[in-house]
Amino acid sequence: MSKKQTETPILADEVIGKSEAFVLKYKNVITGAILAIIIIVGGYMAYNNFIVKPKNAEANKAIFYAEHLFIDGDFEQALNGDGVNAGFIKIIDDHSGTPAANIAKAYAGLCYVQLGDFDNAIKYLEDYSGNDRVIAPKVKAALANCHAQKENWNKAIDLLLDAADEAENVAVTPECWRDAAAIYEKIGKKDEARKLYERIKNEYPDSHLAMDADKMINSVK
Repeated sequence: MSKKQTETPILADEVIGKSEAFVLKYKNVITGAILAIIIIVGGYMAYNNFIVKPKNAEANKAIFYAEHLFIDGDFEQALNGDGVNAGFIKIIDDHSGTPAANIAKAYAGLCYVQLGDFDNAIKYLEDYSGNDRVIAPKVKAALANCHAQKENWNKAIDLLLDAADEAENVAVTPECWRDAAAIYEKIGKKDEARKLYERIKNEYPDSHLAMDADKMINSVK
């Protein structure tokens, strides 16, 4: 029997608005918003790559089956298949170099995150390649949060700041800064945390995080 997520599924709407340091409080999960956006936008990206512009019918069918299991929270079967249908690992191995295999790497990494295997999560998230200004930075941010779970604080901060710079948009950058600032707080670098909170307030005033910016800034004064 496959191992399913034992905790309540993480929804972006539930995560947004929680403490800015939530990434440091939950040891078995990464940012829910990152996960949800990768699922939603990744599914859209997969649809365009594998339905609108099909390149490999077998890989196309497999990626959608595995993605369905992922969305349902059946992470082990999404990774390894059910004995009949392939999971993300087999898709990566059998269809190397295809768009399907690339997307499968991101999903595989997120499956391992949910199973608490951060070493394998890091391996597969690092193997994903892409230049989309939403998906690629979100994958990098997920990778950063994996390093945060392993207390690789400086690596996590560097990845989050890189992801923020690569994205340079209201959907991604403020959240990356917020997570990096939370880590700075964790390791006692309050000045660096404050600067990032101030950047959220000043550079992305339309972000949903901006409304809490003053509270975040005051917390590190």
